[in-house]
Amino acid sequence: MKFVKSLLIVFIALLSLNATAREAVPIVNYDDIAVATNSGKAPSAEQVKQAIIAAASNKGWSIAHQADGQLLATLVVRNKHTIVVSIACAADKYSLRYKDSINMKFEERDGQQLIHPYYNKWVLDLKDAIRIELLKL
Repeated sequence: MKFVKSLLIVFIALLSLNATAREAVPIVNYDDIAVATNSGKAPSAEQVKQAIIAAASNKGWSIAHQADGQLLATLVVRNKHTIVVSIACAADKYSLRYKDSINMKFEERDGQQLIHPYYNKWVLDLKDAIRIELLKL
């Protein structure tokens, strides 16, 4: 009986190691996403920027304003992982692009940028939050 329990514990430990070791995936950037509002009215560039800031803040991202007018969004997860996304926005569109990361398995291989799959999930969550915030305009 002890042998079976020990074997089961080893098996579970191996499964948990496999679950945490994730293969790097290509980075997904979102370029020129069209701004859509529920009112149908075209918002100003400042309204789009404020909606992006509100959405990012609601999702735990911190925002820094860049000299070129772009925003820099930073997400720190469990004080272990950090991702930074550059956000360009105008009245009719916005873009989310990879800028930097810490402890996210970033690498370039054969001209392709790769990263831990959670990066793409977290950026997609930000994109969805921005879409919802823009629909309020």
